Amino acid sequence: MRRCRIESLGVSPPRQTLFRWGSVKHAVVAGKRCLGKSIYNPTDVRVLINAGVHRDGHTCEPAIAAYVQRGLGINVEFQGRRTLAFDLVNGGAGMLNGLQVLASLLQAGQVQAGMVVSSEANSDRDPDPGYPYPASGAAVLLDLSPRSEVGFGSFAFDTRDEKSDLFTSIVSLKMKRGKLLMQRKAELEDAYLVGAAAAVEEVLAKDGLTREEIDLVVPAQISAGFLSRLPAAVGFPKERVADFTADLPDTHSTSVLLALQRALAAQPLNAGKKALLLAFGSGVTVGAATYHY
Repeated sequence: MRRCRIESLGVSPPRQTLFRWGSVKHAVVAGKRCLGKSIYNPTDVRVLINAGVHRDGHTCEPAIAAYVQRGLGINVEFQGRRTLAFDLVNGGAGMLNGLQVLASLLQAGQVQAGMVVSSEANSDRDPDPGYPYPASGAAVLLDLSPRSEVGFGSFAFDTRDEKSDLFTSIVSLKMKRGKLLMQRKAELEDAYLVGAAAAVEEVLAKDGLTREEIDLVVPAQISAGFLSRLPAAVGFPKERVADFTADLPDTHSTSVLLALQRALAAQPLNAGKKALLLAFGSGVTVGAATYHY
């Protein structure tokens, strides 16, 4: 079966400006940058998946994917091509979930090209101090790789329901227009490390790879303390784990893609190299995916 490759990647990193961008704006900017690097036109995108969790005005319906589709001008007219646009929410692991779903659709021959976008923004005028994520966006366009050895390998997700209370995010309706309240318990990062070890073992086994064959591990940038402990937990040397926490904060669902963009800009991976992506979310869920360059 042919692999699915990252045909283009666009990001909208956190901005240190007076005027804040919302979640739709960040997603659209990232999507436009992604399309600007692509061989495809907007009309070629036949599936659009949004994996963002925290949205403008705490919107639940309609899907944020529909707003992003409109902002990118992807088949919005009644006549002509149609694009399936929907939200897929799984916390910080949502983008990896979206990429897995899109890859399955591509390999089944349902579409030629599709996009996964995500963005995070807290629109509260007086945000809860427990909300840590700066607004950001990321977008990835996938297609079937013209080279059988290039593209995503396997995906693995480790979920531990018994630890779901370690990380919660709710919109309280006690306040006008609602207010986002978030709680992260001290044991959360320990649970992430346990889940990461299991997810890495599973994904490497699925792909028949050893740790020595992975050239770069790109995790979500949870915290400096967390990334100092991650290499030992997953069995990789520190120098092979991308750590940009000195100037790249955790941005939740977009974090692993912002880190990947930063890593590839600093040191592109040559043909034959392999990367391992790690995302962390509520649930508690850890997602892992291999990528072959």
